[in-house]
Formats: sequence, structure tokens, C-alpha cells
Amino acid sequence: MIGHKFRCIISISSNTDNTDSNFPKSDERRDMDHKEFDSRIHLGFLCDCLSREVKNAINRGLKEDNGENASSKNGWLLAYITRQSEPVFQKDLENIFHLPKSTLADMMQLFEKDNLIKKVPVDGDGRKKQIVVTEKGQQQILRDEAKIMEVEDFMVEGISSEDMDTVVKVLDRLQQNVRKYKSHIVLKKED
Repeated sequence: MIGHKFRCIISISSNTDNTDSNFPKSDERRDMDHKEFDSRIHLGFLCDCLSREVKNAINRGLKEDNGENASSKNGWLLAYITRQSEPVFQKDLENIFHLPKSTLADMMQLFEKDNLIKKVPVDGDGRKKQIVVTEKGQQQILRDEAKIMEVEDFMVEGISSEDMDTVVKVLDRLQQNVRKYKSHIVLKKED
């Protein structure tokens, strides 16, 4: 149960042409009482919970197989670097993964220490270094991907392929709708 009243203040961004009647009008305010809120299915909460459960299951398996420093975030990052046809630099990863500079620097340092990546100077410029996944890193990616597939296979056990197709379509549509919503609003902090 939620123990307090929620107040939603939404205003339409002035730089978007919003003719869609599904979006609230400028400065619209509405109070949600507890009964209305509690009676709804909150998809964001459900998706967040599922995401955390999946991440925890994958991370538990990775740590069991690969040691304490293993995590799905590390695996996704290494796999991304491997699959790029163009050189990858640390600045690119900051922008793509929305990680703070210091967090990414720590991750890269750990990857280098564990011999999962190496930084190679580009065109003789010692300041600009391309990130390259080592053979050990490639093997790590294969193990990580196998663990991810194991968890995903377990997760969909007993669910028909038709139902999974529906789930994927619905999740895709939800994501599109949320992106559309985000492009039409600016959230204001309530004083």
C-alpha cells in the first residue's frame, strides 16, 4: 500500500506541436486518490520488478561461474564493443550506455586488469585509444551470453511461442508509447 497522496503536475513542452488529445492540456493538475491508484495495474512497477529479478538471476549465475566481479552490465558492455565494426572509444561508451565518466573509467580499469580488454593507440596518437576486447574477453562474452540464454530459457518455460510473440509486441508498443509520452511532456518539480 502507498501511504501518501500522489500529485501529478504535467505541462506540455512549448517546443512540441501537440495535437494529440490523449495528452493532458498545459498546466493540467489532477489528484489521484488512493483507491484509484491502488486499483490499477502499474506496468512500470511490474516491468521494473521483472527487470531486477532477471538481472539478479543472471548476475548470480555469472558470479558463480566467473567470480565476484562478473555482472550482466559488464557482459553487455564487452559484447557491445565486440560487435562494433568501427573503432570504439571510452567517450562513445559514456554516451551510449549513459554511464558517468568515473564509473566507466573504473569499469575499463577493471577490464584491463582482468585482461578482458586492451587500449590501443590510434594512428600513433597516444591520447586517443581504441578499446579492443582480448581473447580472454571474447571467451568471457561467450560464457556470459550462454548464462543469459539459460536464464531466458528458464524464464519462458511453459509459455507458448504465440504468447511470447504477443508479449514482445505488447512490450514494444508500451516502449513506443512511453517514448511518445516523454517527447510531449516536461516534468516540473512541485514546490
